[in-house]
Amino acid sequence: MEKELNELISKLEAYITNDDFIDISYDVVEEIEEREDAFEAIQPILMLIEKNPNIDFGKPGPLVHFAEKFYKNGYEEKLVESLKRFPTKHTVWMLNRIINGSQGDSKEYFINVLEGVMVNPNIDNEVVLLAKHFRELHY
Repeated sequence: MEKELNELISKLEAYITNDDFIDISYDVVEEIEEREDAFEAIQPILMLIEKNPNIDFGKPGPLVHFAEKFYKNGYEEKLVESLKRFPTKHTVWMLNRIINGSQGDSKEYFINVLEGVMVNPNIDNEVVLLAKHFRELHY
């Protein structure tokens, strides 16, 4: 029987502090990728990252690899929404990956999003410093 998407996301949440989280993430992502509604998992995955800013999700890790499959097909917008809600070191790093692959007006737009993170008064100083570091790389 096919699992519902929210059950798969719940599995990620349940194992978030498990030492095998990344391995479990690979298994869950594999199941998500088989679904026609796989894109719908991006926002809950980003919210999972927001709620757990100190978890090691990998470099980049299975969740980022999954989300990036939708690059130029809606992933960027979901990431920007996440960054406006609650930027984390991991989502700022994800944004930098998008900036690296962008040019022209698109690149400027994503750099502006990064600058918005830098002036967000409600986030951890480490996130601000990382955003500043990435900003310096692009000018």
